[in-house]
Amino acid sequence: MATVLLRKVGTSFVTTIPLEIVEELHLQEGQKFEIRKENGQLILVPLSAELEAVAEAHDKVLQRYRSAFKKLADA
Repeated sequence: MATVLLRKVGTSFVTTIPLEIVEELHLQEGQKFEIRKENGQLILVPLSAELEAVAEAHDKVLQRYRSAFKKLADA
């Protein structure tokens, strides 16, 4: 297990991923991740190209139909 440091850069916070984990998981610079909280832990999941395409499509649908989704939620 590695210990990493959380640092503030501008208005965001960043940390590092140790090289051995990057190599073991075949991570690439610029790769996108999903981050979520589960049971008080941070879960960082690398996005595959297919999952990234789905996430982008999801974001576009949300932007386009945001008001319709809001009306449905308020009903």
